[in-house]
Amino acid sequence: MTAIALFLLLVAALALAAFCAGAETGFLSLNRGRITHLAREGSTAAKAVAKALSDMPRTMTTLLIGNNLGTVLFSCASAELSGIVFSGSAAGRTVWSFCAALAMLYAGEFMPKLFCTARPLRRMLSLSKPWSVLSAVLGPVAAIVDKALDAFIVRSAPKDRVTTSDLLRILEDRKDGVRLTDFESALISRILVLRKKGREVTVEELLKALDDE
Repeated sequence: MTAIALFLLLVAALALAAFCAGAETGFLSLNRGRITHLAREGSTAAKAVAKALSDMPRTMTTLLIGNNLGTVLFSCASAELSGIVFSGSAAGRTVWSFCAALAMLYAGEFMPKLFCTARPLRRMLSLSKPWSVLSAVLGPVAAIVDKALDAFIVRSAPKDRVTTSDLLRILEDRKDGVRLTDFESALISRILVLRKKGREVTVEELLKALDDE
């Protein structure tokens, strides 16, 4: 019974570490413009992701705590389980430890990051509910850690900047469910034209360009 409980803890800890590793890469790879657009359309998943992106220091702290917690629990459960299964074999425990390290490296780090990097928008939208649960559970701990860090580190407020390549991706790549109205497409197109001409994109300039159109 103890061995079964340790094995279940082992799997759960590996899943926690894998989720945090993948989510960290996914959040950093996301196109904020797309998330904002989907959130404004009413997507609940997009709103959860947008909320996480709005406070990246807290989000990264939560994920780091979750990743370290999963790694530590995995190591402890693995050591205890190997002691039960291979109680009389030092060689068996050595091989088990080596395999456990490979499992954590491959299944807990490499594959989740590769998975979330491939299609970050789609992956993170699908993981929004687990993220909301993890954020609710570890959020208070992350808040305490952030307060402690603020006493030693001066943080500048994050500044979002939508680049020309971001706008082009929104217009050209709609595989991830981005839907634009004709007005939105025209608005983005005019911004691209103004940037190409080297003119400042002000509200007045943009409205004038749309009126001319």
